Amino acid sequence: MTEHKACPRCERTTEQGFIPSVGRGQLLWFAGVPPATYRESFMFGRKALTVTTYRCSACGYLESYAEG
Repeated sequence: MTEHKACPRCERTTEQGFIPSVGRGQLLWFAGVPPATYRESFMFGRKALTVTTYRCSACGYLESYAEG
């Protein structure tokens, strides 16, 4: 389920997304929730927190949280 938070800069609506590590030097933001197979493929039994990033629909500001 996609959650919306208020942007801390302009107080507009944000959209939940994620930034996968693809090793190309450039980070990309994708809307939605990452697939379970992607998230589980690199954890190998270590404690890990999923980072959720919210992008403001108005100003583009990104804010990330490691919830858990």
